[in-house]
Amino acid sequence: MYLKMIVASLAVILAVASAGLVGGPVDSDMNDEGAQNALQFAMAQFNRQSNDAFVRQVSEVVKVQTQVVSGLKYIFTVKVGRTSCRKGGDETMCAIHEDPAIADVTECKIAVWSQPWLKSIKVVENTCM
Repeated sequence: MYLKMIVASLAVILAVASAGLVGGPVDSDMNDEGAQNALQFAMAQFNRQSNDAFVRQVSEVVKVQTQVVSGLKYIFTVKVGRTSCRKGGDETMCAIHEDPAIADVTECKIAVWSQPWLKSIKVVENTCM
């Protein structure tokens, strides 16, 4: 587990160093397990804090970046829309509502700060809220 985190962190550091922007955000891949977990965490937080009776989900990942900052900061640009699933029910198989007026798809910037060695993960920015 720790080896996987160290390898991922080193890969990000090398990518940033080669770009000449040490410490700056770099484009990343949504297929990365850490990015997937961070976005899933952020959407769960968003749905818990939202007053909407319906679950919102990511309809499109526009951009993913990572930044090394005493851990990893995942920066997502995503399109989020309302589903037809009510909160508190089965929220795993929810598709974005077909009616665009009801789906209310919005582009959001979400940043998640992860420090796995401290078992800490926080949403530090969410323009959807």
